[in-house]
Amino acid sequence: MLKRRLRDRQLQMARIAGGIGDPVLRLRFLKTAMPRSSAAARLRCYWIVWSALMLTILIPFMVRRAAGSPEPPKARVLRPATSLTHDKVADAVAGTADQATIKVAPVWQVEKTVNSEVYSNGLRIDTRFTVLNHPRLYLAFPRNNVPSGGPIQRSQPIGIVYHTTESQQAPFVAQDNRVLMRLGESLLEYVRRGRAYHYLIDRFGRVYRVVAESDAANHAGYSVWADDKWLYVNLNDSFLGVSFEAQSHPGHAEEVASPAQVRAAAMLTEMLRSRYQISAENCVTHAQVSVNPSNMQVSYHTDWAAGFPFEALGLPDNYHLALPSLWAFGFVSTGNRISPAIQLAELDLSWNAARSGMPLETYRKRLQKQYRECLAQSRRANS
Repeated sequence: MLKRRLRDRQLQMARIAGGIGDPVLRLRFLKTAMPRSSAAARLRCYWIVWSALMLTILIPFMVRRAAGSPEPPKARVLRPATSLTHDKVADAVAGTADQATIKVAPVWQVEKTVNSEVYSNGLRIDTRFTVLNHPRLYLAFPRNNVPSGGPIQRSQPIGIVYHTTESQQAPFVAQDNRVLMRLGESLLEYVRRGRAYHYLIDRFGRVYRVVAESDAANHAGYSVWADDKWLYVNLNDSFLGVSFEAQSHPGHAEEVASPAQVRAAAMLTEMLRSRYQISAENCVTHAQVSVNPSNMQVSYHTDWAAGFPFEALGLPDNYHLALPSLWAFGFVSTGNRISPAIQLAELDLSWNAARSGMPLETYRKRLQKQYRECLAQSRRANS
């Protein structure tokens, strides 16, 4: 009778111990509940208790094994939310997205003659029409403390702005070669007189240097952009201008540039990024950077407002970067051009206004005042 009572107690202890998840607490319980007896008796009790405990663990496993292995649960597919959150805004504005991680392979000059340059990636530049303008010089403003943080002066290009010439076009067919050549020559002379771009890519994919890279070109006008550290105002000096001989077609953005132009632009972009260590996020279109200070609206110029072949040029889709003109300087949008970028910027603007404790319009006017101060400083520096 005594042995049976001892065995029942041991089984009860095993069941209780099996329900204790923490191994330290489980051992402490077994030690406390163990009856005091001889060493041999305690050892025998320990063996009985642990055997019972192992059975409580192994029996359910063996039952499941005998029933056959169930199929593993299907992985849950997490789809991105359709609404924009402030986290997405922060990623876009702070430059923490994949844009900064896209590197470019080294490209070097292979040959240079009086009329041309050849590079290691296959790029050939016609230099016969190169002219000078005023030397490059601009201010970069700290993006997190404008304007009191104090700008710095620079003379190296920090980015690329892509344009279309919006010039007269002819059908891109073999029988119109003479017309195409004549239009291209007239355009080249026109942009050369106006010092309009650093580079022009004609419809056959030929790359012409128009304004020397050491100088500013008159390509961006009133414009704003920012990277992860700095804000840039009026990008004629800070960004290189690359233009496609092309004309925008609303609703047919993929037909703007010819395949030859896209290939040439990819090689030119590789060379310029390699030469000046330009980040991918600073390769943008004119529609993204253009502003109108008279009415404080964005996208005053609309060339490449859609359909720019970022991927074909080895770049991320920078259309999804929040427009700095909105979140940094309080500009406004009156249309749906580049809508993801505008929506991100407006969300960030609203969030920053709420964080500062200001009404949105009051906060926007404060940013607009900062823009005018930065613009005045840039003009003084250039003069």
